[in-house]
Amino acid sequence: MSRPTSRARWRPFVLALAAAAAAQAAIAQGVGCGGLANNYGPFDYRQYKDAPEIDPVTRQASPLLMVEGAHFIDTCEALVKCKRGSIGSDIDYTLRAFPNHHRALVAMMLYGERTKRDQPPDAMFTVDCYFKRALAWKADDVIVRLLYAGFLNGKGRSAAAKEQLQAASKLNQDNAFSVYNVGMVALDLNEVDLAVDAARRAYGAGMTHPVLRQRLMAINRWPADIVLPGPAASAPEGASSAPPATATPAPAPASDASAPAR
Repeated sequence: MSRPTSRARWRPFVLALAAAAAAQAAIAQGVGCGGLANNYGPFDYRQYKDAPEIDPVTRQASPLLMVEGAHFIDTCEALVKCKRGSIGSDIDYTLRAFPNHHRALVAMMLYGERTKRDQPPDAMFTVDCYFKRALAWKADDVIVRLLYAGFLNGKGRSAAAKEQLQAASKLNQDNAFSVYNVGMVALDLNEVDLAVDAARRAYGAGMTHPVLRQRLMAINRWPADIVLPGPAASAPEGASSAPPATATPAPAPASDASAPAR
């Protein structure tokens, strides 16, 4: 009986190493949600959303302007008509370049609801995966966690939603806007004690937006000892509710800048 060749003797060991590496990569990427490597980006949405569209030094368009101008124009965000491709493919492109793009995540979530599909038409991943990818990219993004909590709650996954809410509540505790958002979502998830605590911190740090206060007053849970800033203290009780604070403001109309090819 002939002895096995050197290659044959080592082949099981090599295959075992390859399988272990593949398993580790799958854990790092999120099974079924793909890797984050992309031909353009990925970029942190927070770094660019309030930055100049044109760099004052280089005079070059920002990556966000390039991507939004070609793939996430206003009518695409509204799920009406996109510029380069279909609704699903252009929002997907945006989320592969900016995995934590808050408004694009909302748009993909709404598109999934409209089409009644976990994986919307022409999207590369499920809506749940886009949130997981965003958190794999930037786990400290409070808005992504709060949006994900709302998505999970809407799917009846309340325990998972509360996990995201609790994680968000521990981030950016000195940012009044972030803490206010935590309070708003906490009320949506019936986590009233957390909402009260968030109200104390947000209004104590100078928040003037009245809706969280109005919602807590409506259920008789507004802490009477909170001292409000002037504008919040004088806001009429019957004032109409503003859009949820987790939704970032709509941008100015996107320019006709071209984004890199797919």
